Amino acid sequence: MPEDAHSPEDAHFDFAPDAALDLADPQKVLALLGISPRSTDCLVTTVRVPMRDGIELAAEHYAPHTDEPSPTILVRSPYGRGFPFDVLLAKVFAGAGYHVLLQSCRGTADSDGQLRPMVQEAADGHDTVGWLREQPWFDGRLGLIGMSYLAYCVYALLQDPPPEAKAAVIVVGPYDFGSAFYRTGAFTVQESQSWSNLVRRPSPGVADELPADATQRLPLLAGAELLGPTAPWYGEWVGHPGLTDPYWRPYDHRVALERFTGATLLIGGSYDVFLPQSIEAFEVLRARGVPAALTLGPWVHTDVVAAAAGTMVDEAQAWFDDHLRDGATALTRPAVRLHVAGAEEWRELAGLPVASGHQELRLCEGGSLTADGDTGSSTFTYDPADPTPTVGGRRVSPDGGPRDNTAREQRRDVLTFTTAAFGRPVEIHGSPTLSVGLTSDNPHADLHARLCVVDADGTSVNFSDAMLRLPSVDNPATPRIIELTLDFCARRIAAGQRIRLQLSGGSFPEYNRNLGTGEPPATGTAMATTTHVIDHATTTLSLPTGEPV
Repeated sequence: MPEDAHSPEDAHFDFAPDAALDLADPQKVLALLGISPRSTDCLVTTVRVPMRDGIELAAEHYAPHTDEPSPTILVRSPYGRGFPFDVLLAKVFAGAGYHVLLQSCRGTADSDGQLRPMVQEAADGHDTVGWLREQPWFDGRLGLIGMSYLAYCVYALLQDPPPEAKAAVIVVGPYDFGSAFYRTGAFTVQESQSWSNLVRRPSPGVADELPADATQRLPLLAGAELLGPTAPWYGEWVGHPGLTDPYWRPYDHRVALERFTGATLLIGGSYDVFLPQSIEAFEVLRARGVPAALTLGPWVHTDVVAAAAGTMVDEAQAWFDDHLRDGATALTRPAVRLHVAGAEEWRELAGLPVASGHQELRLCEGGSLTADGDTGSSTFTYDPADPTPTVGGRRVSPDGGPRDNTAREQRRDVLTFTTAAFGRPVEIHGSPTLSVGLTSDNPHADLHARLCVVDADGTSVNFSDAMLRLPSVDNPATPRIIELTLDFCARRIAAGQRIRLQLSGGSFPEYNRNLGTGEPPATGTAMATTTHVIDHATTTLSLPTGEPV
């Protein structure tokens, strides 16, 4: 697939089916998604599961055609119980001999109650497991699987792991949504709006779809008005911009990483918005001695039901077969399966790769990026009335991923610095770091950095980003050093290719624009520009490098 093969679409969290899929025929669905043939034959019964407060959650029980005791796999979803979850997470596993309970979260689809995203899933998950214990077909062995929000439901349950939970498969999943929303200090406005619109229930007088300029409207609370009363959480999110705020504690389930001891498979994408949490989860679990494995492919978030669907289904079924069946085996796959972009090959490793060295690069007049650099400076001005646009990147929406950055790099508010062509291949494994020496004329500002690989024809494609809402200082004209850690990457730079560093003042609407006035983001409307002066002598890019395998 070409690196910019994804067609631009509006951001969304859901997994919309391709128009070519005949959803009535599971075998055709599997074939079109490149998934090897397998049984999807099962018995399906609709059930309602009571919660502790008396409401009921709707679910389907997918039962295998067997009289033998078999484990159960639990799937909890806010997106309904149709495609892709019915085929890829229910029929596939029921056809393989597992019981599957596919349940709609509180306040979604035909489940009772009011949706309170993220904070409701731990209690409802435990009540569901309590109901499973009473079912004659439940044999006491429980597997958990989910993608995106469904994976978050798994983490919520594993804060206090039920003893029956023996194995989990976490696919492009977060354990901390507060960090996902404000991971840089700025708010992920477009994706938070579109997700809220996806799961909210209709309300009188409120349009079903958001207007095209929804993310452009100021103040940020205008989005809450557009979403209406059935999405009250959105106004709360924009009104609590600091992760130290106690408001975000119920959104953080990272304690699950310290408590769960069951075998855990993590599947992530190099352009997935939740990539850092996938990597951290793997590292924490492995450090505790938990059987854990990680697969990182060249995917955006929604590829798990497209280009990555075959990998997800094959690896998840093998994982459950190894860890839930009678005579369960030890880890039978490598700890890490990693796709190296540029080399376009998969590698099987005992752990995440460790760079053998670091290549340091510095800025030069004229936009060069060299080992020596110079003592000059470069200047750009960020204008929130014409914010630097988002192009691809590590996002939820299908228009994320690797993209041609030519148009972005031609803007006056984007600085670029480019190496000479590499004389031999080199590989980058890990998270590049960037120290930026700067002065500014405004204490309220953001800094966005991006690395691109530049082909011989000049095409510039992104592969690693960092964004930071800068700490406010009394005198921004005083020189300071800003430290940025860019996205983890596994990337080969071929002979003849170059590396380009971009510096800008934001990425909108991926992140809400910094208005430059210091007003609260939820209510602010006034705007002021910011001019940054980048000091070449105190700016260093460090690349974790190694020789190609």
